[in-house]
Amino acid sequence: MDYPIILAIEDFVPVIFGTVGFALLARTAPVESARKAGLAGAVLIGAGGIAKCAWKLGYSAGAGDWTLLEQSLFPLMAAGAALLSWSLAVTVRRGKPTRFWPFGLAFGLCVAGSVLSGSLNPLFVAATLGVTAVSVLGAVVAGRYKQWWAVSLYVLGLVLVMGLVPLRSSDEHHTVAFQWLEQSINTAAQLCLLVAAWLTLRASRPALIGASR
Repeated sequence: MDYPIILAIEDFVPVIFGTVGFALLARTAPVESARKAGLAGAVLIGAGGIAKCAWKLGYSAGAGDWTLLEQSLFPLMAAGAALLSWSLAVTVRRGKPTRFWPFGLAFGLCVAGSVLSGSLNPLFVAATLGVTAVSVLGAVVAGRYKQWWAVSLYVLGLVLVMGLVPLRSSDEHHTVAFQWLEQSINTAAQLCLLVAAWLTLRASRPALIGASR
């Protein structure tokens, strides 16, 4: 497929939306260590997305096939999702001690599975489940503050992302028109996440301010 440069550039938009949304969610953690871990997770997820976008841009510009950038997406996303999921678990538990080792163990097992199988599929599964868990935990936090618009947006974002699965198995998946359709849906999904995260953080601020006093 002749991948247009404008399509490759547009692919940065959902990555930026999602990364900012994840960073906002990390700020809802009532414990500084959890906030820092969540922000680190958001950065890792964003770095994975930017790497994949850079690969697409280089490919569309005829600069070569930078496979390493493409393949870094799922490892970085899985690591970032583990950190951010733990951060949000701390938020859901209202700052109570929350062990990180189950999150780290799940990530480690997927890394081992990828190494042993010579495939990124285990890390793809970890990344997918991880970012799904982030939206679910974000919705739980938003529901606690009765921020129902945010909850609805989390759900809508998940529905849009899941809707991409049957599209990717279509025979027309590799056409430019289908790529535009998929990227538009992904952009809408990440925008839902961004707005939902902002609403969640705004609703949680009074509690965070009270906890810091």
